[in-house]
Amino acid sequence: MLNERRRENLKRALNPRTVCYIGGAFLENTIQYNRRLGFDGEVWVVNPKYDTIGGAKCYPTVDDLPGAPDATFIAVNREMTNQVVKSLAARGAGGAICYAAGYSEVGGVGPALEDELRANAGDMALVGPNCYGINNFLHGVPLLAIASSGERVERGCAFIAQSGNLCINVSNNQRSAELAYVISCGNQAVLDIADFVDVLIDNPAITCFALFVEAIPDVAHFSRVALRALKAGKPIIAIKSGVSELGKKMALSHTASLAGDDSLYQALFDRLGIIRVSTPVELLETAKYITVTGVPKGRRLAVFTCSGGDSETVADLGDPLGVILPQPNAQQFKELRAVMPEFANVTNPFDYNTNFWGNYDVLVKLFHVLLRENVDAGLLIVDSPSEIRSEHKHETDAVVHATRDAGRKAGVPVAYCSVMPEASNSEMRKWSHEDGIAALQGIREGVGAVARTMAFGERRQTLLARAELDSHALPDVAPLAGEARALDEWQGKQALAACGLTVPAGRTATIDGAAAAAEAIGFPVAVKLLSDTILHKTDVGGVALNLTTPELVAAAARDMADRLGVTQVLVEPMAPKPVAEMIIGITRSEEFGPVLVIGAGGVLVELYKDAASLLLPAHEDDIRAAIDSLKIARLLDGFRGGPRGDREALVQAVKAVAAYAEANRDTLAELDVNPLFVLPEGQGAIAVDALIRKA
Repeated sequence: MLNERRRENLKRALNPRTVCYIGGAFLENTIQYNRRLGFDGEVWVVNPKYDTIGGAKCYPTVDDLPGAPDATFIAVNREMTNQVVKSLAARGAGGAICYAAGYSEVGGVGPALEDELRANAGDMALVGPNCYGINNFLHGVPLLAIASSGERVERGCAFIAQSGNLCINVSNNQRSAELAYVISCGNQAVLDIADFVDVLIDNPAITCFALFVEAIPDVAHFSRVALRALKAGKPIIAIKSGVSELGKKMALSHTASLAGDDSLYQALFDRLGIIRVSTPVELLETAKYITVTGVPKGRRLAVFTCSGGDSETVADLGDPLGVILPQPNAQQFKELRAVMPEFANVTNPFDYNTNFWGNYDVLVKLFHVLLRENVDAGLLIVDSPSEIRSEHKHETDAVVHATRDAGRKAGVPVAYCSVMPEASNSEMRKWSHEDGIAALQGIREGVGAVARTMAFGERRQTLLARAELDSHALPDVAPLAGEARALDEWQGKQALAACGLTVPAGRTATIDGAAAAAEAIGFPVAVKLLSDTILHKTDVGGVALNLTTPELVAAAARDMADRLGVTQVLVEPMAPKPVAEMIIGITRSEEFGPVLVIGAGGVLVELYKDAASLLLPAHEDDIRAAIDSLKIARLLDGFRGGPRGDREALVQAVKAVAAYAEANRDTLAELDVNPLFVLPEGQGAIAVDALIRKA
């Protein structure tokens, strides 16, 4: 975590004038790489056995250095590392990168050594331990154990990962992805991923952030930083690794089984406008597109191809990612039809046909017609292998230039993408990037990069328009205030009714008074056992439905008393037949706080697992979008001529449950409303059952 002094030290470490390497001769390549990248500051080495390493002067100890280094790479064993860090902090050094492993990741004495390391660092910006270091391509400073082949840049993406080897691989990428920093953060003993993002947001040379996340140690802090990046127009792209089901829940509720670890991270990323990808290649291609071409304002894409197959592939890939392909309006169609051969289709994606291959004058006019209105971005599909013959190279250049100039005239961002990842000419990538046209590699990755960035642009505008955007930063999560206990169904329903949830007009009754309660309510009724220890009533025969006489009610109540030892029952009128049965629940995460789950409910809830998760507080628009994302939404819309469900009542029911959870944030352990009967449109929604556990 950053305090004011550590923040300034991290700035020093990320823009150093003096760098120091502490370790053996194996650092020679890295030190020489420093000069190859053009770093013009001071370079020092600490090693008592050598006079120089990699052309830089060696000093016996940290105390012998000419001054306090801005950034230091430490490559000695863990015990020596701890002492060196203490010495550097005493000298007033800016930042230290700890390459050594054997700390909290291994157990044994490791955690204690990491605690000592943290204490020794003081307010120094300490990176790691158990990390490969930092490649600073912005200033030409490699601070890592293994030299890479990356080149210096004037601007670019900041790549930050908990995987050291991935940082090396990314640094060596051959995709012309402009990376300003590649940061391996290791164990995050002092600085976590969010700290690096926080400091770099204000750097005008940073275009976006690409993160490889194994876990987020402080979700509330991360959310505050991510919102700051969103406001600054610096997109965050993320891979979340290690996806698994939450195994630490006492799964007494259905909700806990539905809200897996991955769903919580997805909810966080959606909430903060973070672009999620699955692979490092997708990460790089998306960062490349954002850095070079920029972020479109919406999802409307004009696509130019020279093949029907390419057109169909783009349409197929873009559709599930939400890409909109606007078809030419009447005027556009007329203008395109006047130029295109009679046999050619005039559609979007636009197959401009081999007749015009390499004809800049014709293509720039055709492309401009489609780009000048009703689209947010343009994408050209073209391969440009390095072995291409000179005459074809000219033709390929012409079609890219036509795309560039049509986009400039229309004021629309454009890019081009190769079908085959390897069919991309490095020379062509270089000049097209200088012209602001991202050269994407691989049609799946390229279309995905464009689609996800377009979705981000749209989502960002939506979020920025919200007056309560700052509430999207999550509150700090406090531990549960005491041991959780269950409320009985009556108590739970009354608590939720006070927050606006509609519940049946039932009554509690003794075993002998159940029949009288049923007569007062009116038949038919349901009789349910009332207990704060038997939570799943149907599993033990604790529910009797459609009882139509006092005798049947009395018999059901007496049976429950004899078998289950209960002394009270809940008598309720039978609910009308629903359009759909839903579940609304709250589960508690130690990392994320209360989590709202909306899904298909009923007795088969865990079989269907048709659910969406939102973090609290939840915006009403996001609640509606979550409902729309469910498969059961088709039932709510009137499936196969059936009645439409009361969506508005469902939304209000979700808001009522969320309001209860917010009001009881520090005491609520879990909550299930299952099933919630969604009645036909205009007739409401009613909570048939409810389970609450709270401290």
